[in-house]
Amino acid sequence: MTTFENPHLIYAPIAGRAELTRLIAAAGGITITESVNVANLGKPDLLETGESKKNYMSPSGMPLLQHGDLKISQSGAIEAYMASIAPRYKDLTPQQRAIDMMFMGIKEEIGQNCGKAIFTTQKADKNKAIEDVCALFDKWGAVFEDQIPTEGFIQGLPYPTPADLALLDITTSYMPIGCARKLAQYDFGKWKKVVALCDRVKADEHVNKYLSERKYADANPWGM
Repeated sequence: MTTFENPHLIYAPIAGRAELTRLIAAAGGITITESVNVANLGKPDLLETGESKKNYMSPSGMPLLQHGDLKISQSGAIEAYMASIAPRYKDLTPQQRAIDMMFMGIKEEIGQNCGKAIFTTQKADKNKAIEDVCALFDKWGAVFEDQIPTEGFIQGLPYPTPADLALLDITTSYMPIGCARKLAQYDFGKWKKVVALCDRVKADEHVNKYLSERKYADANPWGM
């Protein structure tokens, strides 16, 4: 059995449910390795090794994470684990970690609804898919604009935490959220405070380095 000294992420070569994990690792000071294969989506076993995804408590879904003897699934659990071992985030309080996890959950909710719109709803009714996407973005945009700070970062720290990174993921990753935004021709620019916050996140040294090198945020293997 292969074990990994560094956290090893298993997913497809897209942003999807793994890009926030990548961002947390980069911003938090963790080096990760990855296996990426779009053909593994929806399969019960990993094609490269034949290993069952049940070993990660998953019937077929991804992302998956292995770190030493630890094997887990579910993006929220993987993101939270990554944040918990990141050197930069070692002093976060339970309350701060709860805030980060809340934003992780919001990102996941938005992503799932965008995936439904682009992969399912638009096949039957494109106009309904566009309507759903616009309503989704308007709903969450109003909350973000009301609650996030006009200066600094969400947690009031001198560096971005996963809460800030979740908003960066929402607004810059293509599949599925950016694809849904494209379908609906939705302008994230109307989220003035979110745009300003994301600009501050992008200026962080660790995040900026990752953004200059990241491979999968714009990936669109299905040509959508």
